[in-house]
Formats: sequence, structure tokens, C-alpha cells
Amino acid sequence: MKSWSITGRIFLTCFLFVAIFFPAIIFSMQNAYERSLMMAKREELSTTAFAMISEFEFEEGEVVMPSRLFVEDLNLPGSDLVATIKWRDQQVWQSQSSIDNDIDSIMFNALYEQTNGQLLSETLFLSDFDENEQHFALSKKAEFFIDGNFEEVSFLVINNKNKYQRELSTFINRLWWWIAVLGLILLGLIALSLRSVFMPMQNIIARIGEIEEGKIDQINDDYPPELQPLQKSINKLLNSEKQQRERYKKSLDDLAHSIKTPLSIILGQSNLSRDIKEPVLHIDMIVKRQLKRATINVVGYLPSIDVAPVTQSLLDAMAKIHSQKSLSLVSDMPKPALLSIDQTDYMEILGNLLDNACKAATASVKVSYERNTLSTFVCVEDDGKGMSASAIYEITERGRRLDTYSEGQGLGLALVVDMLESYGGELQIQSDLNKGSRFCIVLPQQRFSKMLNK
Repeated sequence: MKSWSITGRIFLTCFLFVAIFFPAIIFSMQNAYERSLMMAKREELSTTAFAMISEFEFEEGEVVMPSRLFVEDLNLPGSDLVATIKWRDQQVWQSQSSIDNDIDSIMFNALYEQTNGQLLSETLFLSDFDENEQHFALSKKAEFFIDGNFEEVSFLVINNKNKYQRELSTFINRLWWWIAVLGLILLGLIALSLRSVFMPMQNIIARIGEIEEGKIDQINDDYPPELQPLQKSINKLLNSEKQQRERYKKSLDDLAHSIKTPLSIILGQSNLSRDIKEPVLHIDMIVKRQLKRATINVVGYLPSIDVAPVTQSLLDAMAKIHSQKSLSLVSDMPKPALLSIDQTDYMEILGNLLDNACKAATASVKVSYERNTLSTFVCVEDDGKGMSASAIYEITERGRRLDTYSEGQGLGLALVVDMLESYGGELQIQSDLNKGSRFCIVLPQQRFSKMLNK
């Protein structure tokens, strides 16, 4: 399963935070706004009821109310606000706004029984009302001195909920729209911030890429304090790797020289019998191979080199060595042709393959280069007699010693396989009888900068 990048993880976390936190804010603000509207509506209806109480009078046993009330909505027929007054279980007055609403005493009695002086928000299913409508209702009671006694008079105010619903819906819609816009802006700012934060890391990755291509050998840019330890560690690792490789190679070269000298002295004896000389020659060949394997540059990281000029120089050398065959030696390589390998090792590997190809070729030898996201291929093709499938199997069989093969595929090809394995690569062979062979050097791409990109 592919791991998410750090940027992707942070952005996903921020997105989930926005997706959870912002709706919570919306619902909190919606509830707060709805409560404030309810309180405002209660205050509005209560103020209307108190205005009616202040204007209520009795004259000669009859209720007297002004022709025009202080609350203007009660004077407008068809208004959303209506009111009525009840005394001695009888409706004694109703506002002019109730004329077009067809509100009668039975309806007001039903409203009064359901309100009990409380502010309601549920739908009231009354005979003279559209059952899909909702209303607020508020009842206030006051005692007046009438005919020598204090009597209770009820003041009922009813308000259609449509206006309230419209205000609430408008607020919610605008709130969602603005929160969505702010959320997108916030995510955009987070993306820009992440880009700014990770830009130094991207710069380090780019510099490592340049090291792989052999353009630089150190990272010398100025980085934030948090990344300076990483910069120093990478530079220290590169220096340590280089110095260790040089020390290792020098020590093994000295060892090879010290072993070769005694063998050369023994082989130089004129009176050396054949029975002794052949085992000594065999020992010499084994020592050469094992020392060559030991001196292969086994490293964890190497900068890439351009192998195109090296390849061309090897082809020129092979043209001189095999001049008697008048071969056509062609290099089909881009410039630069980058390969993550030590130049000396590359010359050893390709030199062996070219020498074998020139010995086997009839008229031409071609070297080609190909690179994809995983591997780099350098292939040597000849138009010789080719090899059988069983011969290819024996050459590529894991653990098979190649010293016993015929000339051109003996110790040299064994070293090629060993050296490629030390780099994590392999030798691929394709061949058809009477059609020629194709030997491909396959090396994996360097992974240092790619791991940092993840």
C-alpha cells in the first residue's frame, strides 16, 4: 500500500478539521440566532400586548379601544399580526388586521386554550387556519376595576411565522455560503503555507538530484535552522562514503599487488614442471577474480556519470583491437546518458561485453541506452551465431561459476555478473541461433531523492 506524503497528510487533517469544525460553528450560530429571533419575537408580542393593555378602557360597561392602535400592524387588514380581547369568556374586541383573516371567537378560544400564556412555535391545526401555516401566540392577563369589582381581561396576540422563517432561512443560507467561501480560502492559505514550509525540503531534494547527476558534490545552500542538521548529515555521509570507498580500494589494491608478486616469481621459474605450473596458473586466475570482486565499488550511494563518452572511447579501442574483422561499431546513446556507477567499474563491465560481442559478431556491434522510472539499460548487440536457450540458462543460473565457459564468456563475464550484483543490478541475455545476441546491463535508479519526495 502506497504511503501518503507528509503534505497530503497535513492537508487531509486540515480538510477534516474544516469539514467538522465549520459545520459545528454553523449549527451553533444557527441555534444562537434562532434563540435571539425567538426572544425578539417574544419581546415584540409582549410589547404589543402591553400596548393593548395600556389603551384598554371601560365606559358605561362597554369595552372601548382607540380606532387606531399604537402598533400599526394591528390597523392593517391582512397583516400577519392580529389581536383580540376576551372578557367574561366572551370576545369583546378584535383588531382590524383580523378582518381578512376571518378569525372568529371560536378560533381565538381554541388559541387561548392552547397557549395558556406561553409562546408557541408548533403548527396549530384550526378550522379557520391553513394547517400548513405556523403561528406564534402570546396571551397576557390584566385586572381592571369594573362595576366595583376587579375583573380579569385576557389579551391575545397572534403572529404568522412566515416572516420569522424567511429571516431564519436567509440567515442560514448566507451563513453556509460565507462559511463555504471562508473554508475554501482557508484551505488555499493552508496549501500555500505547506508549499512555503516544504520549499526548503524540495530544494534539498533538487540538490540531491544534482549530486546524483554529478553536477555538485556537496549541499551548500542556506537553509532554516531546523534543516541545517539534515544538510550537515547528508554532506557528512557523502564525504564519509567517498573517503571510505577510496581507502577500501587502495587497501585492496595493495593486497592484490602483494599476492600477485609471489605468484609471478613462482611462475617465472624456468624449471617449473607442468604439473606444478597448471595448478599455480589456476590459483592465479582464482586470485585475480576474487580480488577483482573484492575491489568492486560496493557503495550505498553514487552520483550519476555520463557514460556516452566512455562508451565511445571503448568502441574506438575495440575498433583498433579487432581491426582485422572490419566491424561496424555503433553507439546509439543520448547525451548525457546518465548511469549510477563508478566509471572504472563501468569500463570493466562494458569492456568485457564489447570484447565478447566483437569476437562473436559477423559485421556489426551496437551499444544502446534506455532509461525508465525504475531501471537504466545499456545493451550490447551483435550479429553473430547466437547461443542456445540451454547456454543462456547456464550463464544466468544463480550461483553458477562461469570460469569454465569458452573464451569470451569466461572470467570476464563472471566479473560482469559479480560487479552488477554489487550494484543491485543484473545481466540480461537474449539470443537466437544464427541471429546474434543481446547483453543488457540493468541497474536500478538511485532511490535517495525519490524517498525524500514521498
